[in-house]
Amino acid sequence: MNRVLIAKEMRQHGTWFVLLTLFSWGLTLIVMGAIAATGSTAGAFANVGTSLSYFLPLPLYVVCHLLVAVDFRQKAQLFLEGLPLPRWRAVAVKAVIALVVAAAMAAGLVLMGIWRAGGSEVLTSTFLYILFSSAILWAWFLTGFFFMVSFLGRYRLIIMLTIGFTLMWLAVDSRVPLSDFPPFALMHRFGFEREVWPVSALTWTGGLVALFFTLSMILGLVREGSVAAMLGESMSYREKMMIGACVVAALIAVSLWDEPAAEPFSVPGAVEEERGGIRVFFSPEDLDRPVDEDIALANYLANRLLEKVTWLGIEPEEFPDIYVIETSGLEEEKIEFEEVEGEPVTLMYAGYREEGFSRGQLLAYTMSMSLDTYSLGRVGMEHRWWIVCGFEGLWELEEADEETIAAREKMAYETIEEYGFSVEQLLGRAAFRDAAGWREADSVAWMGFRFLKEEIGEEKLQALGQRTVVQKVDRVDSRAVIWDAMHPVKGTFEKVTGLTLEEFVEGTKAYIQEHAPEESEGEEEAS
Repeated sequence: MNRVLIAKEMRQHGTWFVLLTLFSWGLTLIVMGAIAATGSTAGAFANVGTSLSYFLPLPLYVVCHLLVAVDFRQKAQLFLEGLPLPRWRAVAVKAVIALVVAAAMAAGLVLMGIWRAGGSEVLTSTFLYILFSSAILWAWFLTGFFFMVSFLGRYRLIIMLTIGFTLMWLAVDSRVPLSDFPPFALMHRFGFEREVWPVSALTWTGGLVALFFTLSMILGLVREGSVAAMLGESMSYREKMMIGACVVAALIAVSLWDEPAAEPFSVPGAVEEERGGIRVFFSPEDLDRPVDEDIALANYLANRLLEKVTWLGIEPEEFPDIYVIETSGLEEEKIEFEEVEGEPVTLMYAGYREEGFSRGQLLAYTMSMSLDTYSLGRVGMEHRWWIVCGFEGLWELEEADEETIAAREKMAYETIEEYGFSVEQLLGRAAFRDAAGWREADSVAWMGFRFLKEEIGEEKLQALGQRTVVQKVDRVDSRAVIWDAMHPVKGTFEKVTGLTLEEFVEGTKAYIQEHAPEESEGEEEAS
């Protein structure tokens, strides 16, 4: 008998189930492409989490609407009532079909994330189990809610609007950390939990799924289903007017929540220097002290930036404004960065009066971060960022002393000796950086571009920079993705330099070994 019920549902709605599943997968591919246009480096699975959160609910709602609301509205349940079987079995079969379709949609999205990762992320069995469990249980939570609401017939819309606006208010205007509570916690950390199971979130979400389907069974069976059938009738004109008024009122409320446009970014009391369209602002930590040193450093940075920007073929007026705020006590390089959302500026914090501060590092870091801002994050993507790091090393060490250069050469040598160097490590720079350290990875990139400069000359190196890390992006849309597809880094590199990436990597390794420190060479001979 279960086979008859399943055949009835598939014959009636099967085509829609297939189309909705394909729709959810296709929409996810579009979402991945759109998020890729932003230059986001969060990873493929973070994009899958976005699709699960915002785009999966619609097809799941339609699935539950077809299984429940349409059947009651079209009196299709009369066919089921004529069969010699208990009513609960018919409702249970609908629930199982909804769960299977939801699981297929969610699992397909995760598989797309695995495909999109393209070998750039480490996929352990635990990580995959967490991904599939979180995605499928989230899909079942949505299915359970929509399945239950579908039994409420003509009132389901106003109920979902009320719940939706309440959640919006909690997330936007209240101090309630909505993303910390199940089931939203599953999506908040989706793709980032690799070893630790979100046991609490999974358990609570599973409990909510069971609760929703229990309530669905109650609504479907109370008074032999007459309540659900009554609610399945079309709304009256008065009810439609009431819901329409509620929607208009909700839209007005949402428009009132919009924040006013932010003021243009500025730092009060900053020293400003302008060279040929390049604008640099330095803000001293103590605004009452003399600013001669700030003016001199701003003058240096503006002149050097103009030189590099012109060398790359960028219009200086289009280059982001640079803000440097003096901050003492910073670790490592004595320079830190902060992203300014919605503003085309480069904001840095630097202890530029402290011992050990390097003007060359400030120049190099400013160029790399400004190129990322200039491209709205496109240059910062992994497949292109290694080129930025190579240029960054050349710019940083142009004025370095012999001791600094020797120390950096030694670091590059020790890095490739311990971790090796391959095309996979070159293109998968994030994994290489995480394993060896970001400064060590940068040292290898710098030596690689020293070798490249000596091998192909200044003119071709300049052409490589202009064709790989100079991409003006005015807005985030699919054009940037299309540009990337038409200008692949590997093909551009080979066309400009005349070297394949394999030849470049082997040449870099040989060049680093040629410049190995004497003690390392002695140790190698002794071994």
